Amino acid sequence: MAFVFIVLHYPEPEQREALVRSMSEMGGLLRDLPGCVAAEPPYRTDDGDCIVGISKWKSREAFLSSGLELRPPDEIVEGEARPRQRFLLDEATIA
Repeated sequence: MAFVFIVLHYPEPEQREALVRSMSEMGGLLRDLPGCVAAEPPYRTDDGDCIVGISKWKSREAFLSSGLELRPPDEIVEGEARPRQRFLLDEATIA
């Protein structure tokens, strides 16, 4: 069963380009991890306030065993205006 991890970042305006570069580099590292199917380039909203990262995995177990450590959900990372939003999505199936 497929699994998708989505993270929404809200960088300070002067940090947007640096965050996009950092996320692009992270995507390259993710693609080399066992179980990672794809790490898409970062996306930005029309207003540029939100930068979105998407990675696809063979399974939730593959993602959880990848060694990636998620920051606390209420943490505001330096250079960002608010906490990140995360979505851990399992493939929806019809029973």
